[in-house]
Amino acid sequence: MPAELLVIVTRGELQENRHYGHIAVVDYNGKKVFSRGEPDYITYFRSAAKPIQAMEVITSGAYDRYKFSDKELSIMCASHYGEKIHRNAVKAILSKIGLNKNSLLCGKTTSLNSAYAIEMALQGYGPDVLFNDCSGKHAGFLAICKHKKYDFDDYIQLSHPLQQKISKRIAHMCEYEPENIIHGTDGCGVPVHGMPISRMALGYAKLAKPENLTAQESGSAKIITNAMATHPEMLSGTGGFCTALNAVTKGRLFGKIGAEAVYCVGNQSNGQGLAIKLEDGNLWRLPPIVIKTLKDLNWLADRELRKLSNFAKMSVKNKHDEVVGYTSAYLCNDSK
Repeated sequence: MPAELLVIVTRGELQENRHYGHIAVVDYNGKKVFSRGEPDYITYFRSAAKPIQAMEVITSGAYDRYKFSDKELSIMCASHYGEKIHRNAVKAILSKIGLNKNSLLCGKTTSLNSAYAIEMALQGYGPDVLFNDCSGKHAGFLAICKHKKYDFDDYIQLSHPLQQKISKRIAHMCEYEPENIIHGTDGCGVPVHGMPISRMALGYAKLAKPENLTAQESGSAKIITNAMATHPEMLSGTGGFCTALNAVTKGRLFGKIGAEAVYCVGNQSNGQGLAIKLEDGNLWRLPPIVIKTLKDLNWLADRELRKLSNFAKMSVKNKHDEVVGYTSAYLCNDSK
């Protein structure tokens, strides 16, 4: 199926941009319940895979050994803004495992949040691994390596035993044959996993309702989703969409963004998972279509929609801080 129009951006009276993509909703048994475009469209999971990757921290035994807090588990699932609370959480993880930021191989960056990046620059801060939005994930990876006595000088390589376990975990949760996963390299240096978005949605559905998992897997899924619900401020940061969605729904819905415009949501009320991909990769255009889809699926209550209204229709502003247009979703209500 071809991509469908999902998001429009207006400026004045014209539609200036039109963003096309794909949507898949799957229940925890693998049944497809809703789609737009091609539900089996293949792309990379990117950072939307982080909650599943973080399960390995639990199942490996590192969680029990180092007694990680919910806040620390949540930052392992995050694409954070590098705010002080985020940097402190990453440093706390590293301290518990006897390492420091020099062991992180995620690369030095500034904050994902451009306003905060400028604020930090004015205060004299330069690029740093702790500003990297993936530093929490990498700290979790190092915890596994330290616990399992893996070499951590090359933990980002696909051939490393850690990444082999991560790939198997993702394949298992998404019920996708490991040999069919298309591997690439993420912006932070670790392997990324290419598969149909319907399989990503299934992974989130099983996180939401882990009835078909082993007792150990089910327990780890519940610990991870509870951490995201308890500390949504860690998932992105001030004004961030992931933080807002998880906070407003109190963890009933847990959502996570991925680079190049991937977004996944799990619904703990009905055991379903949602995956969205915009083909042009503009992740800043995602929130309106996520909100509209959740509304059409009746996953959000009216009071929740009101609290998230600033993400449903996002203002386009010029350099005078004047509203000159809007980013909003384009999606019909009938399901396939």
